[in-house]
Order: sequence, then structure tokens, then C-alpha cells
Amino acid sequence: MCKVISIISCKGGVGKTTTAVNLSASIQKEGKRVCVIDFDHQHNLTMNLGIDQASLEHRVTIGDLIETAINDPDDDMMSALIDDSIISTNSVDLIPATGKLAALENIIPMATSREHLLDYIISFLKSRYDYIFIDCHPGLDNFSQNALTASDSVIIPVEAHVFGAEGLEQTAAMIRMVKRRLNPKLNIEGVLITKFQGQTNYCKSVYEQIATDFGNDIHIYAYKIKYAIKVAEAPAFGLPLIEYAPNIQPAVAYLKIAQEVMQNA
Repeated sequence: MCKVISIISCKGGVGKTTTAVNLSASIQKEGKRVCVIDFDHQHNLTMNLGIDQASLEHRVTIGDLIETAINDPDDDMMSALIDDSIISTNSVDLIPATGKLAALENIIPMATSREHLLDYIISFLKSRYDYIFIDCHPGLDNFSQNALTASDSVIIPVEAHVFGAEGLEQTAAMIRMVKRRLNPKLNIEGVLITKFQGQTNYCKSVYEQIATDFGNDIHIYAYKIKYAIKVAEAPAFGLPLIEYAPNIQPAVAYLKIAQEVMQNA
């Protein structure tokens, strides 16, 4: 049975793409079939997995799939396009994104069942994979609503920063709204603390505040993702940390969290 997980936050720069890359690669390393969908018009996930935008000029991307879904294709056409969109990278399968996705922002609201376009696309993928991860862009709009409507659960990266709790509350509110109106099965898988510098009292106090404010209602992963320069280096090589620097703390932490995610499947 396939599990669909969105990596989402209302704030930018919190490590969403890094989390999507490294959790998906860690789960694939454990022998599971994994696909990641780049659902952000900034296409950072696509670049992080080593796919150059120029190489996608004549390829099917998630923008093409959404545009086709809006036009209500027959299932054979949709299935064929999805086959053409999947790229096998060094670690996982990828449905890439380009800036074209942004051009659909004003078109999606006019579509029939506009919140279910991505869910429809993913329905063709579930028989092929054990896990599908969706890397979302910040904010609450038609794209994030589509991602959450298509998902079984959500992982929320939160930067160990004074404003991290504020972003978490906004994100949790967005998830509650989608759960109430569009997707009753949606759950928060957990909150992942990123860019953590354990030697500083500042980061420790931020973590303690998040645990105090949210820990009773939302699972907070015990393993935090510590700041490390190799986390920033790995995308330049198109590799997840488990391949680029498997022994550093962030790589080990992502693997431990991946194992926890699999236990909860």
C-alpha cells in the first residue's frame, strides 16, 4: 500500500527540499520503492537531484501533468504522460518541475475539482510505489491545497529559530483547514527541527519552546537535523546525504527518521 507524504511549511528556508530529498533517499535505501514530486515552481528539488532545467525543455513535467488534468483527459492519455514524466535519478524516481508551474496559478481556480488535480495524477502512481513524497512551496494556495488533499500525512520542517514556532502554527492551521474541508484522513506525521546548533543555548531554548507549545498535540521527532556545511554541498553533486556524506549527523538523523516513518506506515 502506497503512502503519500507532503513536506510542507508556510515559511521558506526551513529545509523542506533538503528533507524531501534525504527522507525519500533514506527510505529507498531501506529497499522501498519511492517517488518524489517537485511541486514548487522554484524547482529546487529537481535541481537538488541533479536535473538541469535545460534538459527538461522537451520533457513532461508536473506542470504539464497538472495542465492536462485540468483539461480532463482520458485515463490512457494521463497514464502515458505520467510514464514520460518520471526520471530515475541517482537515488529515487522524480517527477520534475519547471517555472511553468507558476503559470498555472491563475488557471487552477477555474478547473473542475481544482483541489483534486494532484490527487488524480497520484492515483496512477500508487500501484508502482511504496512511498510518494511531495515537496511543496511555502504558503497556502491552490498548489498546497492540492498537495494536502492528495496526501495521507504531512511532515513539517521547522528551523531552530525564534520565528520557527510562528511558522509552525500557521502551517498547522492550514492543515486543519484542509483536513476539515477536503481530506479527512490527513494527519501530521511529525515536526522535524532543522538547522539545529546544539551547542547554542539559543537553539536549545527555541526547541524547548516548540516542544512546550506543540508537543502535546503534534509529534516532534527526537532526532534533530544539525547544521552542517555538507548539507549545503550535497545538492551541487545531485546526491542525497546518505550517498554524499553518510556518516555525518544530519545523514544519520534523516535515516533514523525515515525508519520511524516506515514503522508508522
